[in-house]
Amino acid sequence: MRHDHSLVARESVRIRFASGIWDKMLASVGRLPPEQYAILGGKLDDPHYVTDFFPMPPLMGPDGKHRASGATVTLNGPFIEHLLNTTFLPFGKYFLGVMHSHPGDLRQLSGGIDGSGYGDIPSMRQHLKSAAQMDVPWRDYIAPIVTRTGDNPRVDVWIVSLDAPEPIPAVAVWEKDTPSTLRPSSPPAAALSVQDEAIERMRFWGKHIDDVLANTSRAMIDRRAEADILRTFRSIDMKDAERRLKAILQE
Repeated sequence: MRHDHSLVARESVRIRFASGIWDKMLASVGRLPPEQYAILGGKLDDPHYVTDFFPMPPLMGPDGKHRASGATVTLNGPFIEHLLNTTFLPFGKYFLGVMHSHPGDLRQLSGGIDGSGYGDIPSMRQHLKSAAQMDVPWRDYIAPIVTRTGDNPRVDVWIVSLDAPEPIPAVAVWEKDTPSTLRPSSPPAAALSVQDEAIERMRFWGKHIDDVLANTSRAMIDRRAEADILRTFRSIDMKDAERRLKAILQE
């Protein structure tokens, strides 16, 4: 499913990050292999100003292993609820969003079927809907994506809103020592073509190709093509796999 986020770009939207958050990002989500995540917090009367940044472990499954891989991560609901009740709410703050890392150059939020809770955008919209049902005035889900993790990570900031059909690319403002000392922000991510988005997702989501086909790419990949895609993307010859997928998508 293609999400041409550039169509709804609002470059005037600025998300400010308080002093120290850039360095915390460099030491956690920006340094470790994907996928990692951190909870973002702040006050709802200033919803585009992130004052708190908390890296979190993934949810642990019954087998004692964290539910995370190089392509997916499951948020730790009990940990987040504890953080909300002990660190945010008593101090007039709330959950503003999640920063998480993607493999390769996947700088956009992953799509999915609306209402499924599977994929970045559906799960974020579901959180906003739950807040609205509880009369919490949380309207914008701040969702930075970190790529090229390591010594020089890249951060692209997105906003998911129930008032907008697609994620909105925002300008990041990183406060250093004082509000007048700002770090340069990354330019908004360019939208991928249908073919390139499918190839990028399947290249990095190896063993999760079945889930990608079932939940993300249904609008552009016919069920009859799935066997060929699975066969080629699990082969050693990635160039041939990419060639075959392009041919399928162009039919």
